[in-house]
Amino acid sequence: MTRSAGLRAVLLLMLCLSGNARAQSTWSGFANVEVHGTLLNGTPGAPLLDINSGWAVRGGVRRGSWGTFLQVEQSLWRGTEYGAHMVPGALNLGIGSELRFANGLVRSSLALGPSLLLFDTQLDKAGHIGVFLDARPLGLRWRLSPHFTLGLDPLSFAIVAPVLSGIPLVRVQYRTTLVMEFDFP
Repeated sequence: MTRSAGLRAVLLLMLCLSGNARAQSTWSGFANVEVHGTLLNGTPGAPLLDINSGWAVRGGVRRGSWGTFLQVEQSLWRGTEYGAHMVPGALNLGIGSELRFANGLVRSSLALGPSLLLFDTQLDKAGHIGVFLDARPLGLRWRLSPHFTLGLDPLSFAIVAPVLSGIPLVRVQYRTTLVMEFDFP
């Protein structure tokens, strides 16, 4: 199966499942507060030393099963050297889209935008701007009240690449994210 055929199949499946989502005829707003962490990453041979964590806020609007949002997050990094401390990492901004299905209990989302380096490295000064990608294939949601939902994205994929010139600074992260979501009528 080619990559484009596989992508079409996934999109078709998501559209079919989206029919089960809670129907809404009007727009509603939402805001998320999130924390994420990872032990797995794209650095071969050092998965436990290159720990990443961070926080994010998302705000957006929804209609039916589809939504769009703006995401602001800080990705904190710990160096690969033994005993290294946490550094500010990168500030990531993203604009994204989400699809909720299975009566709103499952969510998929994708965000893309710039990534800003927040600290000086041995090769690069703070202020470099690169790219950011956050892909969350399946996140679980538990509605606790009409306006409050807890969520868990057990495995998501992020690329944080604040430096693209010279020797690129790229962090590939496989994250677990905890979400607190507030809905506004």
